[in-house]
Amino acid sequence: MKILLIDDSKDFRALVGLHLFRHFKEAQLADYEIENLGKPGPDFDWSKYDVLLLDYNLGGGEDGFTWLKEFSSMPGFPPTIILTAEGDEYIAVKAIKLGAADYLNKLDLTPQRLVKAIIEATEYTPEKKAEQEKDKIQAEHLVQELHDKNQKSSRKPVIGSAYKFVRVIGQGAMSKVYLAERQSDQLSLVLKILEIDNLTDDVAVVRFMQEAELVSKLSSPFVVKIYDYGLANNYCFIAMEFFSRGDLKQRMELRLPSDLAVNYMTHIVYGLDAIHKIGVVHRDLKPANIMFRGDDNLALADFGISKKLDSQSELTTLGQILGTPHYMSPEQGEGKMIDERSDIYSAGILFYELLTRNKPYIATTPAALIYQHVYAPVPELPPDLAKYQEIINKTLAKHPDERYPSAVDLIQALESL
Repeated sequence: MKILLIDDSKDFRALVGLHLFRHFKEAQLADYEIENLGKPGPDFDWSKYDVLLLDYNLGGGEDGFTWLKEFSSMPGFPPTIILTAEGDEYIAVKAIKLGAADYLNKLDLTPQRLVKAIIEATEYTPEKKAEQEKDKIQAEHLVQELHDKNQKSSRKPVIGSAYKFVRVIGQGAMSKVYLAERQSDQLSLVLKILEIDNLTDDVAVVRFMQEAELVSKLSSPFVVKIYDYGLANNYCFIAMEFFSRGDLKQRMELRLPSDLAVNYMTHIVYGLDAIHKIGVVHRDLKPANIMFRGDDNLALADFGISKKLDSQSELTTLGQILGTPHYMSPEQGEGKMIDERSDIYSAGILFYELLTRNKPYIATTPAALIYQHVYAPVPELPPDLAKYQEIINKTLAKHPDERYPSAVDLIQALESL
């Protein structure tokens, strides 16, 4: 695989070359010395390369987006990954709108993420782009259908805006997630759509809509913003905040200093406090559900399996388990009733992983993991992290009564370190 790198920093080009040499033996990096070569001419042979890594800010007033617009229609132009040191939603969204296969922030870049992005970019073929265009058209028809049906229906809430779809950015078992633009003000956002035509279980629909209904009531900087949501006979949707800086799972690939780990955990628990105050348990707290905005502030996201604590109807029967086994409290793993202290336990698992880069419990099956959560002793931190052991002990206590009784109490413990 031949990769072309266009960046105005010699040091960064050398670093990328080193990463690829160590972690991606199949790659051959072509180092384009922009300081000597300047802008590629009309006879430049782009077809020699499988992937283009293109800097957003090329120095000397040159703009990578301008180059992308100018050259992308040329024969053999390769899939492009935009690189930038700026964590701005505008840059991320514009890169995708211009047809880039991906967007990577240099501040969060790791060898593993770079290699993964390159491999995925090679799969961004013209056929794949055509498939995404088809998805966009279908999604736009869907929103219009939702709008028309809600106008005739007594169901609430009613969709207030139409959306322009940019690209599919995720897909689950029952839902698709799109990067979209609100037509009324060009706000870039994420649109999550669930098709309910073939579902026999109304629980899935209720749970999906709870994500919007519960979180839309919050006004917390530590919780995802919900802009709009709707329900029709065949579909429901949620329009929510777009996060350009990725998730905590990506950050945890880096070696985070302990003071930054404490800072992240404190903000996560502020988010828990906000949702607990309206009677919501997250029930799936994990790194992939902690998102970062362009200003590097984090927020809790993905409340698809949250529930109202004072609800008269349970969304799961006793013994049914929802969540991610690595971060699941003992009582959740056993299918028992849970409350806010289950999220406190999950936060303790996260904190241990933030501090050590390791999960406290490892097993080959979900059942074995749940067994460890229930019976294995609380793990010991390395000696250099011993001052955090008391918080680990109390958050990861096996019985809920032995944990911090509330998020506020955990915040106080973290802020007193």
